Amino acid sequence: MTSGFDKFVEDVDDSLCSVCFDVLEEELNDKTPVTRDCLSKLTSQGAKCPLFVTWNLKNGDDEELRGCIGTLEPTSLNNLKRYARMSAFQDSRFPPVRSSEIKHLVCKLSLLHSYEECKDYLDWEVGKHGLVVEFDYNGFSYSATYLPEVALEHNMSKEYAVEQLVITNYVIIYYRYRLGKVVIEVELQKIFYQSLGYS
Repeated sequence: MTSGFDKFVEDVDDSLCSVCFDVLEEELNDKTPVTRDCLSKLTSQGAKCPLFVTWNLKNGDDEELRGCIGTLEPTSLNNLKRYARMSAFQDSRFPPVRSSEIKHLVCKLSLLHSYEECKDYLDWEVGKHGLVVEFDYNGFSYSATYLPEVALEHNMSKEYAVEQLVITNYVIIYYRYRLGKVVIEVELQKIFYQSLGYS
């Protein structure tokens, strides 16, 4: 049986990452964005999902994080451009992306789904699940997340990944979700992930 998300993913192609590059070109180089059929089709269908736009800077064979912002709440894909802009120019960990960097950037689009409450903090798989940690501290609610590739790319154990998300012993609720990679192949998990270098 095909899920709603599976049907939605059938219509996704790498032009969604191209939309993100169009945002940078428009903002930094005054280029008119191209109309992308995939985005138009998905928005006309009312497609919604949690998403993250990640910018990495190529450095030889390696990539370094340059910005990553998204939402864990389902949002219309009409907001893709907004998140592309925010991750490039408003991620407080980095200065805004410069025009000279565009040709060295890789855009990764993560579409999240299948949220499940974990039994405990070890009830998730590195490289397969993303992780959301929610907790209260001093009367304030907090949450933190790692996309599935983060723990894998940094060779983190489950314990260390959770420790990095939250350094506290307060009541914590853990959720896992799925995300995947679709560049040429689709992995068996019900997950979607897209990556595109500048071209």
